[in-house]
Amino acid sequence: MSRALQTSIERWKSLADGVGKQAGEVQRALTQVRTRHSNLCAEQEKIRYMKQGYLQQLKEAEYSQDDLQQSTQLRRFMGQLDLTTRAITDQMADLQRQQQTIAARLRELNSERIKFETLADRARAQLKQTTQKKEQKESDALNAQRFAIKLNQRPST
Repeated sequence: MSRALQTSIERWKSLADGVGKQAGEVQRALTQVRTRHSNLCAEQEKIRYMKQGYLQQLKEAEYSQDDLQQSTQLRRFMGQLDLTTRAITDQMADLQRQQQTIAARLRELNSERIKFETLADRARAQLKQTTQKKEQKESDALNAQRFAIKLNQRPST
């Protein structure tokens, strides 16, 4: 019985360790997605500031009306900035979906790991209880033998 419990403990611990490793890999993937998302947010903010600067240049160019070509180039460039901003927004939405999926997987793996650790703890408790019962039976048997020997060693009256 105790050997089967020891095997059970090792099996649950091994499964918990395996799931723990998977959870670690998923956690790293989640961190990477969050980092990429954060980088895209920073990039989007840079583009926003660039666009504000170019918008100011465009206003100045339109007021002077001397350089129509510069005005046209600024408008085209701002259009490219708009396209880039939309592409970044799309990528950020995709990363957000990935993040939700990965986070759900991480929760699932952590739940599974906790389940396996709980089963290992139960098996350990059962092994401890079985060992204590066995030791108690052996102690009781030894005490019974000692008592029987003492009874046999008493002088008869």
